[in-house]
Amino acid sequence: MSDDETLLREASRYGLTSVPMAEADELPAGANVVLFLREHLLSREIRKRFRAAKVLFVPISSFDTELESALYTLRLTFLTDYAAAVERTRRWIDDLGRRTEPISFVSKGPCSSGGPGTNFVCALADDLTLDAWASPTIGAGQWVGVGSYCELAVTGRGPAANRPHPFTIDGTAVASGVLAARDPRFDDAGDARIRAANDLRRELARRAPIVLRLKGGVLAEARADGEDFTDALREATNPEYGLHALELGLGTNQHVLPHVDWTVNSQLNEGAGPVHIGFGDGITGAHMDFVVAEAAHHFGSST
Repeated sequence: MSDDETLLREASRYGLTSVPMAEADELPAGANVVLFLREHLLSREIRKRFRAAKVLFVPISSFDTELESALYTLRLTFLTDYAAAVERTRRWIDDLGRRTEPISFVSKGPCSSGGPGTNFVCALADDLTLDAWASPTIGAGQWVGVGSYCELAVTGRGPAANRPHPFTIDGTAVASGVLAARDPRFDDAGDARIRAANDLRRELARRAPIVLRLKGGVLAEARADGEDFTDALREATNPEYGLHALELGLGTNQHVLPHVDWTVNSQLNEGAGPVHIGFGDGITGAHMDFVVAEAAHHFGSST
């Protein structure tokens, strides 16, 4: 189901029955729905129309509404191995529940620009809240975003000094892709920053790889193709956050890697790399994810 006719036609090529949004109220209880929103951001009213369905939701409108990006997202949605992603998610949950050591992410060699590769350590708080969907099925009345299948997210809620952070990152991350997203609850100041972030994202994607240096969970420097983008990122994600990393995303959708185009602003790119780091909330400024395409992880500080 979609609010866009082109996506409905394309989805039919994957063997699905295509239903326009105007017919949402006629769905039988317990219907299986893959909902692609290209023209509208998610709203309470839209959710109400699917209250009895089993919904896999793909928020194209929160990332990039251009047709090429929308078709790319649709294709990767159907190329995703959801059972394999759930299995990876369960392994991560099990590992994080049993281990207390920091997680180290290290690439096998230098990045393609000849600079240093990924090498960072992430220390996690004792009491974590993890966002992921760890079931291969969706029940009647349940609404699951596709991102919850493709990543396990550890997130922070904001910049308040007295609020504990769930993780702290130190070291260097080399990102192949960068995303910019808006939350449907964005405010006026956030709208201006998000628009600027979309231009910034395109520039960073063109100049990738992007080298991020973090200290104490804060982005100290972001460089691509020899240029420093730190100040621009601070403004695009809201300066009040001070470039503190608000999301550690553990990717569980590497099955789609052969088909990934890192220049596209698609949520399906988030979980394709083993890890991504997010800044900003998508409301008062853009939420920007930097996706590391290649890195191994182990528990314990890197040597």
